[in-house]
Amino acid sequence: MAITLFDRNKNSSLNRVAALLMLSFLFYFLGEYIKTSLLPQYQMQIVLYGSAPMLLLMISSLVHLCLLVGSPVTLPMQRMIKWIYAAPFTTLIIMLLCKDHTVLFNSNITDGRSPLDPLFLLLTLMYVGGYILLSVVILAVSLYRTREAKRRGLLGSLLLSLFALFAWFVIVTMLLVMKFITSRESMVLYFIGYLLWAVALRHLIGKHDFLPDYRKLFHILFESAPTAILLLDKKGGVREMNPRAKQLFVGYPSQRISEVLMVDETMSLKDRLALFIVERGKEARWEISLTHSDTSHLDLIAGLDVLEETGEELLVMHLTDITSLKEAERRLMESEQNYKYLAHHDALTGLYNRAAIQEQLHRMIRAQEPFALVLIDLDNFKLINDTYGHLVGDHYLKHIAALMKDHTIPGEFVGRLGGDEFIQIIPGIDDAADFNQEAYNRITSLFKHPYDLEGTALPVTFSAGVSFYPKHAADITDLLWKADEAMYTVKRRGKNEISVYAGY
Repeated sequence: MAITLFDRNKNSSLNRVAALLMLSFLFYFLGEYIKTSLLPQYQMQIVLYGSAPMLLLMISSLVHLCLLVGSPVTLPMQRMIKWIYAAPFTTLIIMLLCKDHTVLFNSNITDGRSPLDPLFLLLTLMYVGGYILLSVVILAVSLYRTREAKRRGLLGSLLLSLFALFAWFVIVTMLLVMKFITSRESMVLYFIGYLLWAVALRHLIGKHDFLPDYRKLFHILFESAPTAILLLDKKGGVREMNPRAKQLFVGYPSQRISEVLMVDETMSLKDRLALFIVERGKEARWEISLTHSDTSHLDLIAGLDVLEETGEELLVMHLTDITSLKEAERRLMESEQNYKYLAHHDALTGLYNRAAIQEQLHRMIRAQEPFALVLIDLDNFKLINDTYGHLVGDHYLKHIAALMKDHTIPGEFVGRLGGDEFIQIIPGIDDAADFNQEAYNRITSLFKHPYDLEGTALPVTFSAGVSFYPKHAADITDLLWKADEAMYTVKRRGKNEISVYAGY
């Protein structure tokens, strides 16, 4: 029984003390049996160094067990546990050191009297009776102060069994004092009382199940865990699943689960497990995806551990649903991308905005990369706004922006400065001679694509000025100013043309 109690939960102090109580009772019984039946010539040694310490250990662990069972009511009293053990054993050691062993236990007495020294016997009875009474008081106080019905039933049953043991101890002692029974007979009756109480305690453990059982606790945790838990063999076959896992894989046969789970969206769990076994890994952590037949998608984190204490290679896999976290992460990344996009793009046309234009110009100037800066200002845009309204004006600007995107080649940079002003950066050109006919034709071809307003063609006309880096200026301000001068030269000449800055 002691081994059973200890094995139920090795980490529980309640189980350990209950096992110690039963073990001390067992050794006390063995000592008495060996003393009387097998080695009577060593009665003194067995009693003083075997039976007596086991008896004291038994009553001390009894008080300890009652303190633990009565918790939390008995928490303040649990600080006394070390003194409860120390007091009887200190008394025994003092008796062994101060008195001759033949005096403490006189094996020559055969007339029914106790072979124990009267003082030694008195102290033993005081400790046994006192500790049993103390246990009764502890349980009575715990019962009085506990309101939980189930716990009151347990405490009441234990109290009743201990009270019966104490009453039995008092009755036997009175019979001994009144000389109705001999000392040897009293010892037998004491032992019978303890034996019956041990049987009653075993019955109470089974009835109330108050000693923690780690196997039951594990089963409860396994069944109630919010994450899916699977027990797999090394081929990915499912040996066991908890309810959360069964809910997660509803509609899938257990033999197909390792095939439908994808690790990092590239490999099935079955194939990944085979690789894991070959690599002789002890644990792993993977991202797994599962697509249900209803097209719903789940993102999971899998934790994998190898069970080494079984007869075969088994794996425990924990699956945590992180779909909502992944979705939040995706939305956050999209928001960040949108923020970056809006920070560098014009909200109306989708072209690069003024900040992005300045950043690009700074980069090219730092790299001393030659380029042509083309400043474009629409002709008669105010007239379009005033005639057709701002909504048509916005659509007209979008039309211009789309044309500029369509008529640029890779490496060129197109943006909107604001209002009806646009800019185009053409790399690799630092002189009017390099501003070849092809680039000129691409820009002027915009004139050929009017905006269609419900059958009315609104012509695309603009004035453009060109400046070159580093020929015309070495900084952005001067480059823009000189391109602006060239553009206004076109405006003064009649608009709808491109002009290169000709200041020098």
